[in-house]
Amino acid sequence: MASCLFIVQGEGKGHLSQALTLKEYLDEAGHTVEAVLLGISSPNAVPDYFRDSFPNSLQTFRSPWFLRTPNKKGIYVGRTLLFNMIRSFGYLKAIARIRREIDAIQPDVVFNFYELLGALAMRKTAPGIRKIGIGHHFYLYLNSSICKVGPVWHRWLLRIHSRLIIKSCDRVLALSFRREQGSSTIQVVPPLVRREFREMKHTPGDRYLVYLLHEGFFYDLVMLARSLPGFQADLFTSLNPAIDIPEGIRIHPFDAKKFSNLMASCKGLITTAGFDSAAEAAFHGIPLAVVPSHNHFEQRCNSVDITANGIGVAFSQIDQGILERMKSFDCREYREWVDLAGEQIIKCIEE
Repeated sequence: MASCLFIVQGEGKGHLSQALTLKEYLDEAGHTVEAVLLGISSPNAVPDYFRDSFPNSLQTFRSPWFLRTPNKKGIYVGRTLLFNMIRSFGYLKAIARIRREIDAIQPDVVFNFYELLGALAMRKTAPGIRKIGIGHHFYLYLNSSICKVGPVWHRWLLRIHSRLIIKSCDRVLALSFRREQGSSTIQVVPPLVRREFREMKHTPGDRYLVYLLHEGFFYDLVMLARSLPGFQADLFTSLNPAIDIPEGIRIHPFDAKKFSNLMASCKGLITTAGFDSAAEAAFHGIPLAVVPSHNHFEQRCNSVDITANGIGVAFSQIDQGILERMKSFDCREYREWVDLAGEQIIKCIEE
């Protein structure tokens, strides 16, 4: 059986969900996860549910992160580059530390969940260690026609970032909403949807589920609730608002178990345009609306991909139009695809 090491990019919750799902598949197949190295922006950035899933094997290191705009609806791209270049000496130390951990553990397989520092550390690992990159970003790299929106230099930054990780891997797995032909270097595989989402029974209720990567959209949600008496939503956010909250909105700190429980009875999901929340909702055909974070090129590409696959609808802001256009999704073919994820990924390390 193979011993595995995870290197996870901790910006947002998507890569964390992918790592948890892959651990489930590895455990079922008798493989082990010896260590998890998580790139974070601050010591408080690790959700309790993720820490509890790897109680004795989780280590963190400082990794590049995005600088947010003052309205907290998006990111600064140029300033983020400059900020992280200034911090490059600390990142070099993190790369050396990751390399030492890999050398000390000597796993059979290293999985990199789109972490750049981890990719640079993997360049000089010992022979015999299999190195696998995994993420939806590689699908966007493979199908660049999806990403014809936004500034050209944003597109090139995403491609350069992806290329650096691809160069460090023996194999690259591109998570995709649909079956598709890969390339000589990139294999298209299904989304990684956790067991609790796959096994839950969805019964539509009266309350919407809302997850927002950038808290600035929260105020748009408040305005929507004030304009629509009877609007009800459960919002997951780290924000502690200093304004009166409409009666129909309940605020929750992010908790993976509570999120899945509320998804099981939600009327629809409203979220920023990450890949994983959309993948989870699509498994049950839940009505979905996505709002890309401002200047976030990957999320704009995701919103195009989500719309093209009929999984959900994309909007530039949260308003009443969202609720009017949300509709359920015929998920039968998509479910069959997702159910192949474990088999396909385990095959990559056993062949």
